[in-house]
Amino acid sequence: MILKLLSSQLAVRRARLCALLALIHACSLGVCAEKPQPPAFTNPSWPGAELFQDGKLTQIQIAIKADELSQLRKDPRQFVRATLTEAGVTYPDVGVRLKGSVGSFRPLDDKPALTIDFGEFGFGQRFHGLRRIHLNNSVEDPSYCREQLGGELFRGAGIPAPRATRARVRLNGRDLGLYVLKEGFTENFLECYFAKIGGNLFEPGEGHDVNEQLKRNSVLAPHGDRTALHDLYRAVAEKDPDLRWRKLQETLEVGRFVNFMALEVMLGHRDGYCLARNNFRVYEDLDTARMVFFPHGMDQLFGTVQLPLKPHMAGLVAKAVVETPEGEKQYAAALNRLFAGLLSPEALTNRITTMIQPLQGSLDNSDFEKIQSEAAVLEARIAERYTFLKRELSRANPASVAFSNGVFALSGWRKVDSPAGGTMEECELPGGLSCLGIEVNSDASPSWRTAAWLEPGSYNFRAKVRVKDVIPLSFGAHQGAGVRVTGQSRQSADLVGTSDWQVVSADFAIEGNAREVEFVCEVRAHKGQVWFDKASLQVIKTPSHVEH
Repeated sequence: MILKLLSSQLAVRRARLCALLALIHACSLGVCAEKPQPPAFTNPSWPGAELFQDGKLTQIQIAIKADELSQLRKDPRQFVRATLTEAGVTYPDVGVRLKGSVGSFRPLDDKPALTIDFGEFGFGQRFHGLRRIHLNNSVEDPSYCREQLGGELFRGAGIPAPRATRARVRLNGRDLGLYVLKEGFTENFLECYFAKIGGNLFEPGEGHDVNEQLKRNSVLAPHGDRTALHDLYRAVAEKDPDLRWRKLQETLEVGRFVNFMALEVMLGHRDGYCLARNNFRVYEDLDTARMVFFPHGMDQLFGTVQLPLKPHMAGLVAKAVVETPEGEKQYAAALNRLFAGLLSPEALTNRITTMIQPLQGSLDNSDFEKIQSEAAVLEARIAERYTFLKRELSRANPASVAFSNGVFALSGWRKVDSPAGGTMEECELPGGLSCLGIEVNSDASPSWRTAAWLEPGSYNFRAKVRVKDVIPLSFGAHQGAGVRVTGQSRQSADLVGTSDWQVVSADFAIEGNAREVEFVCEVRAHKGQVWFDKASLQVIKTPSHVEH
């Protein structure tokens, strides 16, 4: 027990030292020239303000009867009746259902993520003035800080974003442990930011973008049509850049959206709207008759330290904005403005310390030390991301790469998300074949990545891959080994099991302006080995764009 405690303490100190070294390096670049102040970005008059006070750990007990538990196991996405107790107050007949995507969903008998709706069954109940809250299990953010930190930064940039804090949760007497408590996207949320709150609110459903069948949120709107959403798509689809920009200004809160784009990229929100067409809401603002985007699902912020500042934009609205001359100009200005105003690593480190310190007396020492350690890892990533952003913002756009007979050989590969207990190394196989190797011994999603600056045109990213004993993950899409371009889904077959060398590829196109493209050689697996032939890693111009 003593050795285990000492090991845990050493891990925390080691993580803190890494964060301190990263912070010192950032300060040496001029990052900490001004005295940093942690962000506030909340209003004490908003509904539920007392829930989100610093230092408050909400204690929640949920009781669900046996027949309702059975129903929840059969259909975890449908609300069942439950009783919730907090601070001596009992809330009967609240609605409870399970939530979470492929990475965060956990079954009822594990540590489930929960949505609680206090008015689901028509009794008009409110929890500290809120109709709906979410209890996130934070399995993808063991620091329990990213969601709250991200929300504060977006609000600081003038973008509506849910507030978050932490809660200790018990279900039928079983201690589920620590959760992130987050407000729901309801009328209570909207009234914090808008004079009129009757507009339609949309989220990903059967579709994931404005040209598809987005799902209408539970907020009651006086009209259920999609005119505003369709008008936005018509603006996005306009081919002429100047006319598109004028139409976008009529249908989209452009200033807010440019800030939204810049923050998603700077914070490395790789599972958000701009990069993945995921985790967002879009609201019809009746005050301006324009659409506004909200961020969501920010438990993986700062996951990619070297994400390019001008990545492939998967979201149609983001792509339409940056591929206009004025949109590109405003996006560049927002990057510089928000970088200077919001992303001091020392201020954010102070904020994280403020978030986790109140947990010390409410958790076991070992649990608190784990959170300290993960918070230190997050602090180090923030400092590293800041250093990368500062360097990228200070340099001019690089020259586009030079193709030889329509082919460019990729180099400069770096490791991302190295697997715990596994290896990633540049190696040489028998016969002198130079490779990028990955070995996975537990659930992991490691990748080798590099980037290149490319002119508008059509391209193909190609690689030769060999796999051995690859066992795919039990959740999510795109299993095993493959290649892709950041912002796009994998196009080639998922390579699992054992196979000799196979060619895989990904087609992509650049429209409008030249930009930096990130290339990914990845594996999503529980176990196995993968090799990518370095000499085969090439970008090829498609025939119609090959220079003669």
